[in-house]
Amino acid sequence: MSKKHILLADDSEAIAESLIAYLNKEGFEVSYVKNGLDAVHDFKSKKFDLVILDWMMPGMSGPEIIKEIRKSSEVPILMISARSDESDVVIGLDFGADEYITKPFGPRELIARVKAMFRRIDNLNNKNSYVVIRNLKISFTQREIIKNNQEVSLTPIEFNILECLVEQEGKVISRDYLMEHALDYTNAWKDRTLDTHIKNLRKKLEDNHESPQLIKTVRGVGFKFIN
Repeated sequence: MSKKHILLADDSEAIAESLIAYLNKEGFEVSYVKNGLDAVHDFKSKKFDLVILDWMMPGMSGPEIIKEIRKSSEVPILMISARSDESDVVIGLDFGADEYITKPFGPRELIARVKAMFRRIDNLNNKNSYVVIRNLKISFTQREIIKNNQEVSLTPIEFNILECLVEQEGKVISRDYLMEHALDYTNAWKDRTLDTHIKNLRKKLEDNHESPQLIKTVRGVGFKFIN
């Protein structure tokens, strides 16, 4: 099996050296650039399985790079940044980043995020079969879910929400995205309806819905599904 090829764009050579060492150790091939324009050029001229990029770089910023990439590709993108305000995280995700990590962070955390992103891709590629997550078995084609060998009954909207979350495991999904893609409405006054559906999902799927381990709330942004 060929190695996964990752494009790393960060103007800090010290950070890049550390990340490259850890990524190589985990079996990933890494191409490194420290300029935003070079990142776009490399992406267009080579094939990458995932992109890791910093927000602030000479030549072109992280969000601008994402905008260019998203014109032609849905490749997974992990943004790293010292900008930790909630509004900055939302901006990064809205531009098309799949994950957002704030500096400082440990290399092991980044490796864990990268592996989770590749698992999401594998789950999508195997969508016709059951996806096994902890004590759950989920069939997207049959719209069926089994917990501890017992079938769980979900409403159509509950399954839509679960599908959106599972397909993007580990990624923060905004409330607006879920309302548009799972509930099919975005009216602000209906925002609380989403909370009701999430609450019901937790009751049906979590071992302890008062201390959820699968569906996590990300305050001010949305929700995240954790395997």
